[in-house]
Amino acid sequence: MTPCPALLLASLLAASSAPAPAVPSDHGDTPLLNTIARPDAKLTDLHAFVRGGRLVLLVCTNPAIPNSATSYVWPSDVQFVVHVDNTSQVTFADATDLQTYGGTIVRPDRVRSRASFRVGADANGVPHLSTTGLNSGMSAQDLLFFAGLRDDPFIRGPRIGKNVAAFVIELPLAAVTRGNRPILLWATASIEGRSEPFQDLAGRSLRSMFVANDFMNTEEPADHARLHGVVPDVMIFDPAQPAAFPNGRELADDVVDLVGDPGTLANDSPFPSANDVPFLTAFPYLAPPQP
Repeated sequence: MTPCPALLLASLLAASSAPAPAVPSDHGDTPLLNTIARPDAKLTDLHAFVRGGRLVLLVCTNPAIPNSATSYVWPSDVQFVVHVDNTSQVTFADATDLQTYGGTIVRPDRVRSRASFRVGADANGVPHLSTTGLNSGMSAQDLLFFAGLRDDPFIRGPRIGKNVAAFVIELPLAAVTRGNRPILLWATASIEGRSEPFQDLAGRSLRSMFVANDFMNTEEPADHARLHGVVPDVMIFDPAQPAAFPNGRELADDVVDLVGDPGTLANDSPFPSANDVPFLTAFPYLAPPQP
């Protein structure tokens, strides 16, 4: 478990640069990563919620960590990125879209990463964070970063008693929003040296795992709409409303029950409605790892 002090991030709070393309996922829905045996590049959960006017971004990875693990060495050849689109217009008049996706993206073919949080690791597996595109006035002291082994927050029967590698970022909401407008969020994972640019993407919970082919795990969100005619796999978060799936995602949101997919529900035994370990009330919010 490796916390990273915010003071070390001062030199990393960079101005906007060209955003990286993007990609989608959920636990075991990435055939490529299964084939090459790289569970450490899998994205399992993306959460976004607010605490005291501060945005919390939480990403979980690697569902295959053995129960005997007491610490975690991050892969040095994988880059994890949380993307933010704070310019796309979102409306809330369509009841079906609101219930399913959290809103309607007016121009889904124009979804782009405008700000990003990049997490990588050095040769010793120690994680580091860099940022691009944050609003002016941000300082290192405003940002908190944690990365390490934690209990899996996915409220699902097969994940009871399991750990994941997670990173948590907390910063002022105003650092990424524009006039309190809704934002779009998604996370990607890419392995250095692979021919494809990305291997996994996590947007709205339990979304890409229901797609018949793998394009939602290998293409940018805008291309989901432009090339395939489907709603981009991103998380819509309207900070003017409480965070509750599908508007963002709180830790306590039981998305298996909320999505209600028959296949997923049937395989949820013993059908939990809360996490098996209590969440923390302060940063980094995730429950400690399983003993």
